[in-house]
Amino acid sequence: FFIHTPICCPSRSELLSGRYYHNIKQSCGGPGDCGCMHVNESKVNGFTFARRLKEEGGYTVGMFGKYLNNMPTVKNGGTGSMTVAGTTVPAGFDAWLANGGGDYISPAFNTQNISFGGYDLPDGMWHGSNENYTTAVVGNVSIAWIRHVVAQDPTRPFFAYVAPKAAHEPFNPAPWYRTAWNPDWPTSEPTMNPAWNSSFLSRSDHHGNIATENMISQQAATVINDIFKNRWRCLLSVDDVIGSVIAAVKELNVGPTYYFYSSDHGFQLGEFNIPMDKRQPYDWDNRIHLLALGPGITAGSTWSKPATQVDMAPTFLGLAGLDKTDAMDGKSLVPLLMPNAFANTRGSRDELAQSTVQHLDALLQASGDDPRVYSTNWRSSAFIEYYYNADNTKCVGNCTPPRGSSSGYPYQDSSCGDLTPEQNDNCWW
Repeated sequence: FFIHTPICCPSRSELLSGRYYHNIKQSCGGPGDCGCMHVNESKVNGFTFARRLKEEGGYTVGMFGKYLNNMPTVKNGGTGSMTVAGTTVPAGFDAWLANGGGDYISPAFNTQNISFGGYDLPDGMWHGSNENYTTAVVGNVSIAWIRHVVAQDPTRPFFAYVAPKAAHEPFNPAPWYRTAWNPDWPTSEPTMNPAWNSSFLSRSDHHGNIATENMISQQAATVINDIFKNRWRCLLSVDDVIGSVIAAVKELNVGPTYYFYSSDHGFQLGEFNIPMDKRQPYDWDNRIHLLALGPGITAGSTWSKPATQVDMAPTFLGLAGLDKTDAMDGKSLVPLLMPNAFANTRGSRDELAQSTVQHLDALLQASGDDPRVYSTNWRSSAFIEYYYNADNTKCVGNCTPPRGSSSGYPYQDSSCGDLTPEQNDNCWW
């Protein structure tokens, strides 16, 4: 599984719209007018899979966590968007607790219709205190919303878009996981990779910013190792959210439900001597995980066909019994996720929703009733699209902290690897 464009806003826009980068891209109209990392947001906000799930599939949809790096506005929110108290929510979303990533500690979110399960947040904006950790807020509100919508109407399908910031820079774990480390876990990033701290000669035929990277100093190596561990610690909170969401859905005895776990890009820690980043057209930035759970999906199964997050919107729509739009570049993964159900083998569809069966039958009919045809006609390679966004240089030693930078964990976000309270060290700027 791959990311079509390995950087935040394009990747998330492609997932929401099911379209390749060049179909939603814009050029800069001038300084400060480059859209969301060159994404034309007006081609995304009004054309999400969420809108079709709600308007054509009868779903209720909640957005919790990071949406795009830029929040929708009246200008680009799309037809049917709703603006209340300065917060614009695109059509398709019934509950909205969203931001552009924000802070780990004392997070702030744009809000609409977050009034359920003990929460009564004002429409507009909610600012947390330093006792609030973003992943916990996103998870708790998501679960409260799921309980709320099931209690309101157990027969109505729902889609919860749960998008924690973790494990994004500055990689600050929850205070309760600050020192967590299982003795079975590796003690460092994979430094045996030949690309890690590679020589100038080995990089001489690569593009400019790779060929000219300095060798990794011991101080930089310490920061990289700290980041490696803190990213794992950040994901412990994500694990908590995933486990709690699945447990809540099981407790509520909801009908056929699917869970997808993925990311908006890969990451590099020292490969080609870049201390930390994504955005490059290399495997560690482009190749990511996709885990799926639900009726018809065999535990431990895999497929070998190249897919990207552009395929997720058609997949979500397909599970709901909806066709993808002609504008979408992606294809439904449902036949790859459940090949037995696609081939309609005995008993393979017993636990599926009728909407999913309808989608499988439509694709099977289009394949001449031969399930092998869909797989044979699948693409043979993944399309990776890169577009320059911005420099992302880091200083990891003898640096002058820029104005507004912080090393105040656990009371605020900190760009440091050693997060000892009030003694943060091994910082970068």
